Amino acid sequence: MLRRRFLKPAKKKFFHQQQARALRLKHLKQRKAKLFARHALQFVVQDI
Repeated sequence: MLRRRFLKPAKKKFFHQQQARALRLKHLKQRKAKLFARHALQFVVQDI
């Protein structure tokens, strides 16, 4: 019983860490995509 009570918050914390990491990765990917889009746009402008 004592062990279960000790494990629960740790599990919660671990899940939260996973969520935070996923969120950060998502933001990174979005930023990269935005940068890439801007870069591609610059090339299009140069081509014209």
